[in-house]
Amino acid sequence: MGATRAWLQDKGVSLTAIQSEKSKDGTLWASAATNINNDEVVLRIPGDLCATAADAAGEPTIGALVAGRGELTSLALWLIAERQKGDATPWAPLLASLPERVDTPLMWTEEQRKEWLKGSPVAQQSRDRERQLRAEWQQLYQAAADLPPAVYNEESFLAAMCVVLAHSVYLPSAECFAMVPALSGLRRSGSASAAVVDYDIPSESVTITASRTYRLGDEVAIYDGRPNGELCMATGVVQKNNPADYLTIEASLVAADRLYSVKKEILEGSGFTTPQEFPITVDGMPVQLLSYMRMARIQDSAEFAKVSFEKDIIITPSNEYEVLQLLLADCRDRFTAYGDNMEADVKALQRKDLSPPERLATQLRLEEKRIVAGTMDAVRRRLDPIRGIPTKSGALQDPNQDFLEMFQAIEGVPQLPGKLLGGFKRWASGEDDPDWGKKGKGKKGQSIRDMKRPW
Repeated sequence: MGATRAWLQDKGVSLTAIQSEKSKDGTLWASAATNINNDEVVLRIPGDLCATAADAAGEPTIGALVAGRGELTSLALWLIAERQKGDATPWAPLLASLPERVDTPLMWTEEQRKEWLKGSPVAQQSRDRERQLRAEWQQLYQAAADLPPAVYNEESFLAAMCVVLAHSVYLPSAECFAMVPALSGLRRSGSASAAVVDYDIPSESVTITASRTYRLGDEVAIYDGRPNGELCMATGVVQKNNPADYLTIEASLVAADRLYSVKKEILEGSGFTTPQEFPITVDGMPVQLLSYMRMARIQDSAEFAKVSFEKDIIITPSNEYEVLQLLLADCRDRFTAYGDNMEADVKALQRKDLSPPERLATQLRLEEKRIVAGTMDAVRRRLDPIRGIPTKSGALQDPNQDFLEMFQAIEGVPQLPGKLLGGFKRWASGEDDPDWGKKGKGKKGQSIRDMKRPW
């Protein structure tokens, strides 16, 4: 970073507002070198010092190869080409700020994914994305026959793509991805108060703008609104208590339902599909998920009039009971799939001999378990008032006796391995290319993170 910093200063870039820091584990981050006001530009870097797909297109070796390719693919090939030039490349100061390799689940073996990411949806997601990248290379390979195979090969392409995914930023005003010098030393954050990176058209420069007031020594991180699963695959980092973090849960209709066609028409009219993914967070779930599932369980067409995707309206107590029990069973199945509890992850993270990729996977699984546990707690809080009603004798009688035996069985199944293994008794304690970052959409194109929560 020293060479990159000197280069930027030689180019007239002021670096007086931030200073580089290093954690005990070697992680780089940046702090405020002075007091910074909200909306103040913290850093301004000339656009010609940043690499984009346009620079890849102008590189003689790969220019023809990147024609018609995605921006991230073009930048990965650009990185390989420029590194091959060594000190002769004019981009040497920028390249000096980038690591040779970023260890993400995309680079792990299948055995490592199965072991380290047990129960996590990232295991399958990273498998799919590695497959996509290798398929992309196979298409490139046909056009790259004249390039030296020792330099341009499937493994070097995959490694370069992981570096690009981890260190490129999207510039909304320029509508492009860019490799920006100095940004590698800033951590990313899902907090809305993190600094914003964009392109300033009048000054033709990339800017980092404060979204809050900073005092001397405060960490300056750049905003990245992706959940931890996406951050893990793209950057090899997991943010603890990431405000943007979520998992998804799928809801759907039953094809054999006699009211299937009517329900499907109502959903499509409201901007939903079947099946439909919804977010769950450590705080709970959106109203739309409950509304979707409530409607899916309706058997009396007269009850359709009560369905609302904007308000938290219970259809009937029995319908609500069934929906909540199904959600609870789904969450318990997810927790069981991890094979251990949150305490096991906390203890594992205290081990000094834990390898970096194992630590990353453990951090990810712990954050995911917190989300599942938080959702289970939220469901239980809603279940408590409708589990029973007082009788004249003073005892509690379940108002939904028709469902009781069935759902007692559902709730009991995940408890058996907990009794046998002794590790599940604190399940819900709560203690201790560009499209990859874009999740599915909810009603009328809204982000699933924006759906309203009932609590």
